Amino acid sequence: MNILVYGFGLMGKKVAQAVRDNDQMNLVGVVSPVFDAKIDEKMYNSLSEVTEDVDAIIDFSHPNNLEDILKFGVSHHCALVIATTGFSEQQLLHIEEASSQIPIFQSYNTSFGVSMLNKIVKEVSKTFYDQGYDIEIIEKHHNQKVDAPSGTAKLLYDSIHENIDETKEVYDRSQVHHKREKNEVGISSVRAGTIFGEHTVLFAGHDEIIEVKHTALSKEVFVQGAISACLAIIDKENGYFTLKNLY
Repeated sequence: MNILVYGFGLMGKKVAQAVRDNDQMNLVGVVSPVFDAKIDEKMYNSLSEVTEDVDAIIDFSHPNNLEDILKFGVSHHCALVIATTGFSEQQLLHIEEASSQIPIFQSYNTSFGVSMLNKIVKEVSKTFYDQGYDIEIIEKHHNQKVDAPSGTAKLLYDSIHENIDETKEVYDRSQVHHKREKNEVGISSVRAGTIFGEHTVLFAGHDEIIEVKHTALSKEVFVQGAISACLAIIDKENGYFTLKNLY
């Protein structure tokens, strides 16, 4: 299958190499406005330059590129793995609309382990909640990450909220001057050092605490997750896939 990588930053370079190393994939080129190194494959500054047949695009670039990627995907009927962060609600809606015509996997975190964490949390959260346990989400990332909370923390909260309608997220307790309410789910963010990514869901009951945690030890887990997602959707006619429904 012919794969086009969009983005030539740290993650784009790693994904390009992972595609080269995969026997089922052929890297036809990389799209980026700037290249700081030469590669053996085609180097494109925009999708309008691409003439090769493309079966899938793996995107680790910037939200500003989304519309061009969706247009290319629909017109060429190729699968899209969109792992860029920072999309607006309107952009997410555009992704969902395009998925009625082509298969699209979109996630701020491509890790298989995070998908399993999400499944566990979705399965057990209501039982803990009904037994009087408080639920908190703590996410930790490196000091260069500009957004908070992480998209994965939001994903975990959404899975909790889907099963417990009355819950509400709380991001900042500094302005809250009352005790914690039962239906609150606190979401806390830590930005420090070179932490690749750590997400913990804490269930705190009377005299006991249960923690479910995923820790990324390198960015390689996200690279391999993107490759796995691409392989999982490549033969599908259409559909909108996330870590909630891909595996």
